[in-house]
Formats: sequence, structure tokens, C-alpha cells
Amino acid sequence: MKYLDDFSPGQVFRFRSTPMSAESIKAFAKEWDPQRLHTDEEYAATIHGSLIASGFQTMLEVFKPIMTEMMVDTANIGGMGFDNLRWLRPVRPDETLDIEMTVNSVTPSKSKPDRGVLHYTLSAKNPQGEVVFTTDTPVMIQRKQNGSD
Repeated sequence: MKYLDDFSPGQVFRFRSTPMSAESIKAFAKEWDPQRLHTDEEYAATIHGSLIASGFQTMLEVFKPIMTEMMVDTANIGGMGFDNLRWLRPVRPDETLDIEMTVNSVTPSKSKPDRGVLHYTLSAKNPQGEVVFTTDTPVMIQRKQNGSD
């Protein structure tokens, strides 16, 4: 189990997303973001050169490896929101995203010594090395207590 005390500013963790197929992009969009640029390949091609994923789907795909590969083994109390959330470039079908999580700060709570805030930046790059998504995220995490691992 990782605790707040196990993180330090400047640490970088790397992950990789699972590519989204054109079918999964359209299915997600049909339910959550039914704009033509996410559902109609011909229309999207005239504007963006191809179908593109919803920014919301991109965000979920970027966070998925963070949650499934890291946060499941972290004493996470809960997320506190997103700062500076940006979708900088479209994500296209079958693109794998390279994700970096950079620890910005680790701040123990003054009022509740059993916890603190881990603040990190997430960025995701497409296969061409272009940043497609970025956000700053604070999360409340437990601190080690009396010999906890």
C-alpha cells in the first residue's frame, strides 16, 4: 500500500492507455456525447480528418491506468477535482496514449494529521508525441500511521 509519505515532488509515473476503436468511440458518444464529430465518420473527416473521441472518453481512458494500476494500491481517501483541464488535440481511433503522472506537491494536513493532499499533473501524448490531454489533480491520501507499510 502506498501512502502520502511514499510520494515526493518531482516523481514521474508512466502509463499507457488502451486504444479506442472507432466502434467504442461511437458507442460512448451515442450515450454520453452524441455530437456528429464523435458519431459520424464522414462528417468528422471533413472537420478533423477522421472520427475523434469525445474529450470525456479521452479523460476516462487517461485516468483508467492510473486508477487500475496505481490507485488500487494507494490509501486514497478521494479526489478533490480537476484544475486546468485541457483537451489540446483530438484523439483518433486506435491511438495508444502515453501518459505521465508528475507529482507536484505532497502536503500533510495541519488539521487532520492522518492525511494530506497529493497534487499531480497528468499529461497524455499521442503516437506522434503531441500532448492531447492535461490536467492538474489534487487527491486526499492517508498518511502512514504507527508502522503502517
